Amino acid sequence: MARAGANRSGLIIRTARVYSGLFMLAFVTAHLLNLSLGVFSGDAMNKAKPFLTGIWSNPVMGSLLLTALVVHFLIGLWAIYRRPTLRTNPQDLVQLLSGICVVPLLATHVVGVMSLKLNGIPFDYAIALKFFWVDRPEIGLLQVILLSVVWIHGCAGLITWLRSKSDMRNVLGWLYPLAVAVPVMALTGYAEVGRQVLIEVQSQAAPSGYYETEPAASTSIPQPARTEPIRLPYEQVKRITNGIIWWSIALAALTLIAREVRVRVQSSQVVVIRRGNAPALASTSQLSVLDSFRAHHQPHASLCEGRGRCGTCAVRVTGFEYPLPEPTALEIKTLRRIGATEDMRLACQLTPAGGHLSVEPVYPADFTFEESEHAHPIPPPDMKQAQT
Repeated sequence: MARAGANRSGLIIRTARVYSGLFMLAFVTAHLLNLSLGVFSGDAMNKAKPFLTGIWSNPVMGSLLLTALVVHFLIGLWAIYRRPTLRTNPQDLVQLLSGICVVPLLATHVVGVMSLKLNGIPFDYAIALKFFWVDRPEIGLLQVILLSVVWIHGCAGLITWLRSKSDMRNVLGWLYPLAVAVPVMALTGYAEVGRQVLIEVQSQAAPSGYYETEPAASTSIPQPARTEPIRLPYEQVKRITNGIIWWSIALAALTLIAREVRVRVQSSQVVVIRRGNAPALASTSQLSVLDSFRAHHQPHASLCEGRGRCGTCAVRVTGFEYPLPEPTALEIKTLRRIGATEDMRLACQLTPAGGHLSVEPVYPADFTFEESEHAHPIPPPDMKQAQT
């Protein structure tokens, strides 16, 4: 019962992490696409706003976005706490570090937009761009960093998720160029419309700290007709966002400290892993077989970065000293999908209790789904013979 409950909890956590991440990635994508229209004009940005960034301004979508942000951040911290080791490959490390930064950075944008709503200030690009380029350029730079970090984190997670699915290998060929093109177009549009704003502000000699909304005849960014200057609640937003940033940093630091304490307190046994004819590797019962390989800088296939989804880290167990732990529901599902034999386990999910363990890798370390003409990779010839 306890095992089944743990499996269900793990499935819920993984599902919440994936879909909260996809929701935030959709949010960032909409904003980047809206910014890219700045290449044409600020008018084009404002006309597309109701269909791209405007849909996120209503209370329902705003609440869902905040919920997704908090859920994704907390699950990310939980994953860090549960990690047996922080030694990993560069891509996974980038995704790990960028995930910690998502809440502090994204909070500045979300809180800023919500403050404008609560203060009855209409949000359009005329106000935002003058604020980012003229009055508070450091905040404008922070927004660029925000979008870049969240985009990198989202794309890394999306590509890792899709890469673990053999039927998605054709989709990745389209995603890689889009992952580069979208932010480049957005930054180009942001820079172009920012140049227009600077020219217009210099010609109008607008004072800093508030923005008159009656445009000059030459302006290319439409502004709402008002008789009073728009005063942005900058100090209010700054106070709230600073609090969120420091609390996020504190939670991340506490998570790392708690993880270090857990690793040091947790009892462990010596594990000696032998892979094929290679020299034996000294490890501990705290590490999975895949983590043991990584700790010794031994390359091993793992397209999903050790999340138990792709099956490419599968090994054939040829000998063991201590009884091996039973596979989880996730591992069983993945093993069945790849047509594994009874002596096969996932290296990312198998954590030996101690003693000697001998394994044979099923797939080469540089394996990719593109190497197979079938829906799922075929085991090497010796494994096909073992199945027959």
